Amino acid sequence: MKPPHTEASDALLVAWMIEGDEECLPELIGRYGNAVGALLRRISPEWEDLAQETWIRVVNHAHRYDPTYAFSTWLFRIAWNRGLSRTKKESFFLSEDASLEAEAPDLHPEDHALQQERKQAVQCGIQELPPHLAEAVMLRYFEDMNEREMSNRLGIPPGTVKSRLHNAHRRLAEILGGM
Repeated sequence: MKPPHTEASDALLVAWMIEGDEECLPELIGRYGNAVGALLRRISPEWEDLAQETWIRVVNHAHRYDPTYAFSTWLFRIAWNRGLSRTKKESFFLSEDASLEAEAPDLHPEDHALQQERKQAVQCGIQELPPHLAEAVMLRYFEDMNEREMSNRLGIPPGTVKSRLHNAHRRLAEILGGM
């Protein structure tokens, strides 16, 4: 007899979803829906559509999930890619732009353009990171998690979280050059 959905691991839920269990998706959305929304809100004003597209992809491509890795890494990568794809297609930048303009209304148009360019470069840089490093960056900066929260979410020791963040920062600096 299988355990209740609320007690099953993410990997087990995905396996059951592949077998046709319709109760798995709502459980996964309950676990990660807010995090996916928080990530996508930073990418596009159309974040709700992107969130739906993300979950549709999860269902349609569940057979591609490798349970040796954290489900959240795979999920956030799908969400991130959906967001970047939409951003590129529609020439949107991070939805924070409006709040930045409100905080610094006296920005010269050239400075504002540079700021936008940097944001887009960082987005692309994160996409180039290995999934475990990109996940650490997304949890820290897009979900505003501290190291303890990240450790609990990822099921890894706090020292590993620190190491991943350090490595992600170093790799991003390499990717972005002197930006």
